[in-house]
Amino acid sequence: MRRLRGLLVCASVVLLGQTASAQGLAPPPPMSTGSPGSAPGSPTVEQQQQGATTRRLDEAEQQDSGRNFELFWIDGSIGGSYINMSQFSSESFQIEKASAGGPAFSLGAGARFVILVVGARLRHNALSTFNMWQLNAEAGFKIPIRSFDVLFGLHGGYSFVGRLGDAGLATNTETPASNDAVSIRGFNAGVDVAFDYYVSPLFSVGAGILGDFLFLNRPPVGLPANYATLTPDQQAAINNDPVYQRSGTSAGLQLAGGLRLGLHFGL
Repeated sequence: MRRLRGLLVCASVVLLGQTASAQGLAPPPPMSTGSPGSAPGSPTVEQQQQGATTRRLDEAEQQDSGRNFELFWIDGSIGGSYINMSQFSSESFQIEKASAGGPAFSLGAGARFVILVVGARLRHNALSTFNMWQLNAEAGFKIPIRSFDVLFGLHGGYSFVGRLGDAGLATNTETPASNDAVSIRGFNAGVDVAFDYYVSPLFSVGAGILGDFLFLNRPPVGLPANYATLTPDQQAAINNDPVYQRSGTSAGLQLAGGLRLGLHFGL
């Protein structure tokens, strides 16, 4: 019995010692998260890069132009235009001065969907020998670059000339016709390239150029007002002149450019 009691006492002492040792264990100290040689607790290289990226984004946001989300626009332009009505072909067009240059003006309006712009434009070409009006639909992509927009677009529509001044000077005929006898109608299609600088979210200034392909038609010229008083030879010359007998067509080019001023409305 004494031997058994001694064994039990020894076993109890051993178990109590192991329990105390287990309760006295502590986890190892945390490893440093910094780079080699850095102070404990300093950010890692990855964290530093993320912080630098965040700072750059914040700076870019602060330096943003502050433009609104544009929905509608109105702009006008003033510049110059050159038109050559017989650049490619001419069939019985019989216009003495088929090319001319001069100032040009336009007014346009439309809508914008992020980078897509659509609208309509009225253009007036006040050329040296005739005035041409153009009513066009247009569409394009307007790409924002900080405070600038770069436009690449297409347009097309209807072109018309009210009259070509004195018809005797405008046409290849020796007999003068009435002043409003020569009228021209047709179609045009072309490309636009422009850029705009946003002075403010509402107002922009810029410049642009365009190139047009023209297809125009001239109806027969009306008989002169004094036809009845002309001599038989003069009347015969008029009757044989193709200007008075049939219409003429022509395909040509237009080049134009100028300054732009715009108003922009949005959210």
